Order: sequence, then C-alpha cells, then structure tokens
Amino acid sequence: MKSLLVLVAALSAVLGAPASMGTVAPESEAAVYRLAGPSPWKQVRPVENPGYRVALSSPDGTTLNVRVVVDGRPLRDDQAFPVPSSSLPEELRGTVLRHPDDDLDRLARFLTRGARSALEAVERVVAYTSRRIRYDPPGPGTETAASCLARGRGSCVGRSLLAEDLIARAGIPARQVTGILTASAPGELPEEAQAFWVAAISGVRHRWIEAYIPGLGWVPSDPAGLANTVTARYLALAGPPGPQFGLAVISRTSELRRPKLDLVGQGVVLGRPRSVSPGASEAGYRR
Repeated sequence: MKSLLVLVAALSAVLGAPASMGTVAPESEAAVYRLAGPSPWKQVRPVENPGYRVALSSPDGTTLNVRVVVDGRPLRDDQAFPVPSSSLPEELRGTVLRHPDDDLDRLARFLTRGARSALEAVERVVAYTSRRIRYDPPGPGTETAASCLARGRGSCVGRSLLAEDLIARAGIPARQVTGILTASAPGELPEEAQAFWVAAISGVRHRWIEAYIPGLGWVPSDPAGLANTVTARYLALAGPPGPQFGLAVISRTSELRRPKLDLVGQGVVLGRPRSVSPGASEAGYRR
C-alpha cells in the first residue's frame, strides 16, 4: 500500500446528413458513424447521459447512422462524498454491495479518503487504474477485480471490473459499458491497442464504466485514463458486437483539449474539469 501514497495524496442533438457534422458547439466534439450487418439497430441504443449522447437515424430505412456528441463543459460538482444512500434511487441502493474482500475494501477506502465530492472520488479511482494497473492484452482466462488487483495488470475488461468494484465499494453505483473505441487507422489508437485494430469495425472492441452521480445521472469514465467523460471515439453498444457487425467512420470533429489533475508533482490526464462547489479550491487543476 505504501506505493499508493506516491499516486494519491492531494488529491439528441439530431443527426444531420451522413457526411456532415451539423452545428457543434466550441466546447463539444462529435462523430458520425455508419453501422452495417444484420439488424444493426439491435446493436446500439440511444444514450442521454451527462456530457455523452448517442443519437440514431436511418436516412433510407435500411442504413443506420449514429451520431455521438461529447460535451466538454464542466460537470456540476455538488454531490457530497460519501454519497448518502437516501440520495440514490431505490433500485440502485443495493448495487454498491460487494462480497467482502479485505484488499479491495482497504484500497477503496484509501483512494477515496478525503474526497470532497463523488466526482473527485471517481477521479481518484481512475487515476489509480490508469497509472498503477499495467495494460495486458485480453487472454483466455477470466478476469475479475480481485485478480486484476493481485496481478497489477489487466485488459480493458480487467481495469473496468476493478474500477467499477472500487467505486461501488466507496458507495457510488457503477456499471460496465461495452462498445467500440473507433479509429480510422491503427495509429489513432493507444500504442498497446494498435495490434488489435479491426478494419471492419474501424477500431477495437472496448470496455469502460459509468458511475451514478445523484443530480447528474450515469457519468462515463474510462479506467485507462479518462475520468468523468469519454470522447466521441467511444460508441456504446447494447452488447458485444456480433461477427458480422460493421462500422465506418463518416466524419469526426477535433477532440477537445483535456485538462490534467496535479497529484504529487505529476499530472494525471483526466477527461473533464469539475465545476467547483462553493468553498472548494480550484488549485488542483491546471491546463
């Protein structure tokens, strides 16, 4: 646990023409994708989450187009931490319960101790999984949160299972998201993922998470290093894509500039600044 001290101490828009992005606000980014394969509408669903929207359109009754819009404006940061169970919808109150595990329970408490808000607690967990859990390509074995922590490495699935588990143990409901991390060419992906690029889906299969923040809803994060947001390259699917699923990138705007959170002399890349609650300090952020 001593090594952790180095890391944590201070802590829809309507779809336009397929080839056109339409009007995109300066603080937003967007992408348009065309899906192919049998029943593509069964593979994807509309999404309206804080800062992340997926809108569907079928211009000819056969082709399915998808527009992903990510809003980069700060999230309202006024949900106290720990999160009172009374502030959660009744159907989510039991989802934070996990089987007892001393290592996972201890780590969740350590990472989130002193967090001033639920969003900051999520940031701390993402910082840990992105910096301390090394990426491992997917293998034949089954990954779990416990195995990922014990090995200190994991695929996008293992990292997401660990992050989801830690966030839930901290009292914040969390869940998995299956989808595609899109890229027109392998070089657009992180180095460790380039070997897995598939031309037919214009990217790689990917896993990330959402955390339920009272007053906001389900907020996405990628345990690989994006906290409280994802980019327009992330297309959430209703389930794992089938073998005949196809995706083509029609258009994409430039990605938003993303801030860093200072942690003990090193910058951890995070997805989005938070609107600071009254009385809180903004000293931890820099552009």
